[in-house]
Amino acid sequence: MTTYEKIKELCENAGFSISSISKKIPGLSINKASITGWKNGSKPRPDKIKAIADYFGVTVEYLTNDEEVSVQTVQDNHGIIGHTHAPVTIINGSEKKLTEQELALLEIFSKLDVVKQAQLLAYAADLAK
Repeated sequence: MTTYEKIKELCENAGFSISSISKKIPGLSINKASITGWKNGSKPRPDKIKAIADYFGVTVEYLTNDEEVSVQTVQDNHGIIGHTHAPVTIINGSEKKLTEQELALLEIFSKLDVVKQAQLLAYAADLAK
């Protein structure tokens, strides 16, 4: 599934068309030519993809990786979805409440741009070795 197809599916599941995404997401400015470009295989700019991911409560990685995964699978298996859900995550089918440290880390992570998020993930991976 392409980035365009995933964004289109998210929009449709939310009850609006991809062509009206700019009207639905506060502060997002996307013209129809950009959407056509996405449909033809170009990727949205990192700031746009981050805003879309944040709005729909999915990860940037979900939107940018062309894998065959449904939105529901992402929401069922990756934990916090949107800003109104309880601070829990699903790990191997079991619900786990997030600790204060995990919540603080998520808060910091959400404030970073895409490049800094990637750097933080790389650093965390090194620490975990």
